[in-house]
Amino acid sequence: MTTAASSETATATSVDWDGGELMMTRVYPAPRALVFRAWTQAEHFAQWFGPHGTSLPVCTLDARPGGSLHFLHRHANGLDVWVGGQFHEVAPPERLVFGTWFSDDTGARVDRPGFNLESTIRVSFTEHADGTRVTVRQTGLISDQGEVQGWRETMDRLAGHLAQP
Repeated sequence: MTTAASSETATATSVDWDGGELMMTRVYPAPRALVFRAWTQAEHFAQWFGPHGTSLPVCTLDARPGGSLHFLHRHANGLDVWVGGQFHEVAPPERLVFGTWFSDDTGARVDRPGFNLESTIRVSFTEHADGTRVTVRQTGLISDQGEVQGWRETMDRLAGHLAQP
């Protein structure tokens, strides 16, 4: 099943869902190096990552091949979800590839019944006439368990973060 895509503008995120792979694309009116930093520096990432109403009160990123990521994803309803991961590729300012999984507060993997054990996220950053095109591909999903809406809102939050002076 494929979700209808939006036109490619700086205010729209196109989303396609194709049986276990989710792909989102959006153009941001910001330089590629800045957008890349927003994904690879904890002080930026913690300000925008996640859907509306969520926060990352704990966030560490070591954006290099083999480096880790670990954060507490706090939802508006009070649910706390720890996420761990590892960077596989870091090619500034063009590409990131990292795996993510549910974890505990130490970063150790935990099983969350009904969800995938691990997901791979590939992010590409390409120059565009209007700024930077970001394409995110997430694989390893069992089904859409809110990821489509979550990524749309996450991409919106990134736009707001990048627009700050």
